[in-house]
Amino acid sequence: MYNILACDDEQIAIDSLKFIFEKNFQGQVNLFTSLSGFEALNIVKNNNIDIIFMDINMPGMNGLETISLIKTMKPDTLIIMLSAFDTFQYAQEALNLGAFRYITKPVNRNTIIQTARSAMNAVDNNRGNAQNSEEIQKKLESVLPMVESDFFYSCAFSTENEDLTPYLEYFDIQEKNYIFTALELPEQTEESRRELILKIRQTASETQRCIMGSFMSNRVILLFIFDKEGFFLEKARETLTSLHTLFTIKINRKIKTGVSLVCSKEIQFKDFYTQAVNALNRTTENQSLVFFEDIKATVDNSRNDKNILDRLIKRLKSGDAEGVQFLTNLYLKNLEENIPESDRWKFMILEFLVNIKSEAEKSCDDFDDSLFQNAFSVISKSNSISENALFINQCITEAVIAFSKNSKAFENPVIKKVCNYINLHLSTDFSLDDAAQEAGVSSFYLSKLFREEMNDTFVNYVTNLKMEKAAHLLCETDMSIKEITAATGYNDQNYFSRIFKNKYDMSPSEFRKSGIK
Repeated sequence: MYNILACDDEQIAIDSLKFIFEKNFQGQVNLFTSLSGFEALNIVKNNNIDIIFMDINMPGMNGLETISLIKTMKPDTLIIMLSAFDTFQYAQEALNLGAFRYITKPVNRNTIIQTARSAMNAVDNNRGNAQNSEEIQKKLESVLPMVESDFFYSCAFSTENEDLTPYLEYFDIQEKNYIFTALELPEQTEESRRELILKIRQTASETQRCIMGSFMSNRVILLFIFDKEGFFLEKARETLTSLHTLFTIKINRKIKTGVSLVCSKEIQFKDFYTQAVNALNRTTENQSLVFFEDIKATVDNSRNDKNILDRLIKRLKSGDAEGVQFLTNLYLKNLEENIPESDRWKFMILEFLVNIKSEAEKSCDDFDDSLFQNAFSVISKSNSISENALFINQCITEAVIAFSKNSKAFENPVIKKVCNYINLHLSTDFSLDDAAQEAGVSSFYLSKLFREEMNDTFVNYVTNLKMEKAAHLLCETDMSIKEITAATGYNDQNYFSRIFKNKYDMSPSEFRKSGIK
């Protein structure tokens, strides 16, 4: 008996597949159906699905996104993609994600029957291989946990001269990339802990080769091994991010996870083990997954803070109240996540407000700084960064009002007209030539004038506005990344994602998961 799932947002397509299976595979197939990617995920999670017929173009979570998650959860599931688009790009992406076949619509009955039979034969082969290795696996399972625990103990407390090579030889590991990951689970009983260990080990090993230690209190360390050939850090991050989500789904509990940098030498294991633990210690209720790479990138926050401040001033000058609020909240979130010392974050908030006040006084006539004058008194008495959010946003709002009233921001009527044009056309694909034509000047003249008046290039200014609009849509709406790509005037989702990552150091999906607002 084969468990088959048919997933398509059109009921008529579901009915057609159901008819074909009932007529040609009577007594051989147990058929499940779903009308969306989310529904398909739930079915796969709760049932042992062998084969899936999946439509690519569905609203919400599309077919490619769905199979990516399914392959992470259950890599042995065979997936046949169905698409009305006969394009190499779709087919290549589907096959790269692990699809068994790619079939273009409309699909005739014989194609479905032949493809289903091929998939069933593949399922039979997989079942046979699994049975042959079961006995060997049972023998290894009794010894393996003890060796793994001893290995992690040596990683944590090793001396400079201690040789970890025998462990790597035992695990048959040679010239690999290693990433340590530390997990923390809520307190549990001894009985439930054993069950959690099995679930975590099974989930991790199904996705990526790894070594897992034993629980110490409510924490456990895993070492993930990535081949050097074809290794991409971004792909490794995606794998570990998906695993973090899978762990949470599988055990139905909130898990906190810390991830080290990439290690390539066993003599560095102790340092990278510590990195994973330090990253875990930086997790919060709102951010349950922390990469040490991100902590390292924000140890010197002055560079990031200056970048945010520069962008915020530009948004102030353009009168973009929404962009200013977003950047202010981004700045506060960065402080909350990376600066635990109260004396330090209080000083940095005061410095931030002083810079805004100074810029407003320099650029705006008759600026009312009465709120800013109370900043020291208000912030010095607070116990947390979140307590200051309302007051800080009130101060920033005063600055926005001052800049919007002041004519200095748009002294030149050409720049004013161009900025209005940009704000009205953020959802379209326009160029410097289009804006110059709207303003009635040459492209060369506009490019030079724009840089002089706005202290930025035309392209950078437009890109920043589009990216900040995208960030707002990711946080405040349920629009898909494809829809947000179109809403910000881009035709290519991959190109949009690269531009977004260059600006925010994370992909659109990672940004949405991070909860930055």
